[in-house]
Amino acid sequence: MMTKNMKSFMGMASTFVEKNKSGWDHEAWLNFISDVQKSGMEMCDDTKACAGAVLEAMQKYYKTTMETSGMTSKMADVSDLTIKFLKDTKGTWSHSEWEAYIKAMQEKGMKMNEEAKAYLGSLLEASKQLAASASMK
Repeated sequence: MMTKNMKSFMGMASTFVEKNKSGWDHEAWLNFISDVQKSGMEMCDDTKACAGAVLEAMQKYYKTTMETSGMTSKMADVSDLTIKFLKDTKGTWSHSEWEAYIKAMQEKGMKMNEEAKAYLGSLLEASKQLAASASMK
């Protein structure tokens, strides 16, 4: 189930990726986890691994589409549309639902190529795993 925690996490993740476009070191990662925990989310080792996968997928997507104008608001759109998609599909989707998700991204002004679509797929899967973890329920 999508919760306030998931929305909060995705917002924090988007901000972190935008701030650290070219990557981050272990200290930045630990600071991110600390900030997430301070926001009230419990982070066990499994949840941390899922969070890392979400960040990595977001970063790859960001780098692929960063020429898109207004990228800051676009990353917020990516987070919001991903959460909505996972909530609407309950974590299981058809190809036509996937195509509708891509179309919704395009309608928000996101440029889509095959690489960007692949990274969005990775983001969906990682976000699904994160949402399923005990601390996000």
